[in-house]
Amino acid sequence: MKVVVLGSGSYSGTPKPLCTCENCSRARINPALRRTRFSLYIEGGILVDPSPDLHYHLEQLNKKIKKVFITHAHFDHIAGFPELQVFKRVDVYSHRQAVDMAKHLSAIFLGGAAPENRDWFYHELEFGKWYEIGGIRVYHFRTVHQPIENAGGFVFEIKEKRIAVTGDTGPEILKDKETLKLLEGADLLIAEMTHRESIPRTHLGVEDAIKLAELTGAPYTVFAHISHRNYTHEVLEKRVRESGIKGEVARDFTWIEL
Repeated sequence: MKVVVLGSGSYSGTPKPLCTCENCSRARINPALRRTRFSLYIEGGILVDPSPDLHYHLEQLNKKIKKVFITHAHFDHIAGFPELQVFKRVDVYSHRQAVDMAKHLSAIFLGGAAPENRDWFYHELEFGKWYEIGGIRVYHFRTVHQPIENAGGFVFEIKEKRIAVTGDTGPEILKDKETLKLLEGADLLIAEMTHRESIPRTHLGVEDAIKLAELTGAPYTVFAHISHRNYTHEVLEKRVRESGIKGEVARDFTWIEL
């Protein structure tokens, strides 16, 4: 099974317009260091978070999307939703706030929640429950991520593999025993590593992201949602390597084989 980190960056992407920080300056010279906003593809037509860069992601991926899962309704995780207009049928899954925002974006830009001549269906998920969805099992867990009321991650069980996606989360996840227990069985952990240092109730820093991987014991962890203000890619790779965990820091279009 293939999993693709389509976009490895956070809300602004890298380079951020008008920013002269080290990462942005280097990314303007070397395209390999650019980061588009976070989005994830799982083999079988599953998309997690339609980022504002979704058109570019779909253009490069060139795969059909059937199911869309949204972690939360922040701009960098949902604003590309109307780009799914290229697909006749799409099933959308998330908690109510994100589902309502997806409907709203579709209505504004495509003329309706279900665009003309397309079969788009919206499914509200509750936090803390397993769902059977078209041959896969999905669990939507809540995370703490201000300033938004509802944010979460997903655990997918597909073809006897378990993939966990944290979404955006503050360091409070490290003390959430129920969520840590849920993530323990993951074959692949996709964890956010937004900043150098954690911001309480908002995002994970490097040390806490690595600690999350250690606590869950995932056989392989991919760190994504990297801010332009974080360390350079080379430094992040070194920190992960020195930690002794098995994993990598995502670039755009990082492919993982399970």
